[in-house]
Amino acid sequence: MAKLHTIFATLIFSVALVAVGGCEKAPAPTFHLNEVEILKQEKASLANGEHFDDSHDDEIRNILSSLFGTPDQPRFPFLQGDEDPAHEFIDFENLEWAAGRVHSDQDGKPISGLYREHCAQCHGITGDGAGATAAFLNPYPRDFRLSKFKFKSTPLRRSPTDHDLELVLRNGIPGTAMPSFRTLPDEEIQALIDYVKYLTIRGQMERMLISELSSTEGKPLLDMSHAEDGDLVAALAKIESTDASTDRDDDVAESDESRSAFEEQLDYLLNELYFEGPLKRWSNTEDAVTEVPPVPESIRTTHPDHSQLVELGRELFYAKGNCAQCHGDTAMGDGQQTSYDDWTNDWIKSAGVDPTDKSTYQDFLDAGALRPRAIRPRNLRLPVYRGGGRPEDLYLRIKNGIEGTPMPAAATLSDQEIWAMVAYVKSLPFEQVVPQETK
Repeated sequence: MAKLHTIFATLIFSVALVAVGGCEKAPAPTFHLNEVEILKQEKASLANGEHFDDSHDDEIRNILSSLFGTPDQPRFPFLQGDEDPAHEFIDFENLEWAAGRVHSDQDGKPISGLYREHCAQCHGITGDGAGATAAFLNPYPRDFRLSKFKFKSTPLRRSPTDHDLELVLRNGIPGTAMPSFRTLPDEEIQALIDYVKYLTIRGQMERMLISELSSTEGKPLLDMSHAEDGDLVAALAKIESTDASTDRDDDVAESDESRSAFEEQLDYLLNELYFEGPLKRWSNTEDAVTEVPPVPESIRTTHPDHSQLVELGRELFYAKGNCAQCHGDTAMGDGQQTSYDDWTNDWIKSAGVDPTDKSTYQDFLDAGALRPRAIRPRNLRLPVYRGGGRPEDLYLRIKNGIEGTPMPAAATLSDQEIWAMVAYVKSLPFEQVVPQETK
């Protein structure tokens, strides 16, 4: 089945390339600008109908290219060289392996293009969730640039661990178009994990640049003419090396007045925006993992206290847990039907946008946004658990919530109450459907 999926996905991607380039050799792919985010910022900071100057887009492209390279030739801004902490979670050789065109050696071992072979047809070359098949899938493929991941062991607003991403790749996501890649070797799985993190960090940096430039009144963030060969990391290293070797009074050396405008701009861009922003989110993710307490024996259906645990879960579902508000009185996902996930809310909350009126958001569609779809709560009567069906998996979904969705963290529930909820949820596919008001 996995082999059939690979053949099917490769066929779709090949057809898409032919559609774009005909019979001629397709041009080298590029990272697309986040036109949706640019449009959102234009609406927020400019007069109606006005747009940023072309130099705005050019500067974003130049900075991102300097820091992250291209789809065929990736870079990564290791600001501290071999000592950079980013080496702990990004292996550059993995980036080179996952990037580029699909290419194998004479024995069939992949040399490059792992991401393009397995992921780009849905998630897009840029990781924007707008690949060739995206518009036909429900739910849409993930847009990595928002740096939000649903199924993970870390709390809301914390990045997932490598193990979290590995589980998604190995198991797929039931009920979606995300397949299992468990047949891939471990090292290829890890290369894809590193590349997803690379696209996420790049996408977050792009969003920050767009936001910063929207408030500069047309002034550039950085004078790229001062960077040799457009290499900002090398320019920063040269500045820091010069500062370290120059005998100056400490107070003067620390003062912004002792630096050129370019040095100040570069320090802000790389240290304040990049290092303290997108990069830091991925540091020490293991330290943020939510510890799952031992699964109680009563969760087993044969345990004499199991029915009591299920009944407690039922009470919590309709009262303290407030689950019925979204999942419905029947737990069939027929509660709240008009909410959107964060990937859609990110732009439909712009002034003047009505998600039920296409004429109010056609410009966003033209910029690359996918048509807004309300997110439907899970039908718990079906034993399909997108983040895993083990009791431990359900514990994490309830305890931490699901990032990017209306599913909140259960901050007021004790561990015992969460296990009771898990027991009740696991029992729902086998329970007769009776509306709550008749109970």
